[in-house]
This record gives sequence, structure tokens and C-alpha cells, in this order.
Amino acid sequence: MSANRGESRGPGAAAPHGLAASSHARGFTLLEMLLVIALIAVIAGVTVGLLGVGRSGRVLRGATRDIATELRYTRAQALITGEPQRFEMDLDQRTWSAAGNHHGSLPSTIRISFDGVRQEQSDPRHAAIRFFPDGSATGGRINLRTQGVGWRVDVRWLTGEVTQARLPDAPP
Repeated sequence: MSANRGESRGPGAAAPHGLAASSHARGFTLLEMLLVIALIAVIAGVTVGLLGVGRSGRVLRGATRDIATELRYTRAQALITGEPQRFEMDLDQRTWSAAGNHHGSLPSTIRISFDGVRQEQSDPRHAAIRFFPDGSATGGRINLRTQGVGWRVDVRWLTGEVTQARLPDAPP
């Protein structure tokens, strides 16, 4: 029995090389494409909302990270030198200074508030946290906000541990 290449296949026979018998390929309909695009837009919108308010949210997160890093550095310097060290902020000028002559400023778009020990503050608009050679601190909380998004930096008095956390959203 020889195979005849011109031989016709019946309606139930398989097509060569696993191809479907139908010559029409199924694609996506316009409705399916629009649904996928709408879904991507919704996911992107939610993601941007969770990450903060665009550029200002990134600036706020960076400022929070900088403050927390400098507080940790000041604590480390107190441990290393065996001398108390201070981290200070001018809340009106949005400037800070830390151990080792470190200093910097925050963007004017960020609102700052401070809760801490009054004895360390020269006036209500100047914040200060003192770190001691045993690692403890006077403690305090620095709140940073912009456009309804906020972060806080906490310094625990007993251990001097510095942590960051997002504040609940507030109206802008």
C-alpha cells in the first residue's frame, strides 16, 4: 500500500503537521481589546494612588528616608564617640543638622510637625532629639506631609531605634 499525495482526506481526518482543519485563525475582538486596556488603566491608577501622589510622593518618601538615615547616623555617632549627640530641625526654615556636621534642607512643599521632649527644644519651631552613648534617646516623632500623603519618623526613647511609617491619608 503506497501513500498517494493527491489523495483527499475525509471530514474527520487530521490536517498535516497538527494544523486545524479550519483556515480561519481566531483573533481578539475589539471589545476584548478595550476591556484589557480599561483593566490596565484601572490597575495603573490604583498603583499610582498607593505609591503616593506622583513626583511629590517620591520627594516626600526621599525626605523621610533622609531624615531617618541622619537620625540613625547621629545615634551611631553617640555610640562610637561616647558623647551625647543632637539632631536638630528648624521647622520654619525646613533645615536639619546632625552629628558630624551633617546638614540639609527639605522642599518647601513638605509640611513638618514634631512631637518630642520640650527640654530639648529652644522654642516650639525648633525640634531636637538627643542620643546618648548607651544608645537611648530623648525620643520624638517627626511628621512629614504633602498633598494629603504623610510619613512619620519615630525615635524610641529607651532604645533610640529609628523607624518610618506611612501616616493615614488626610485631605490636602
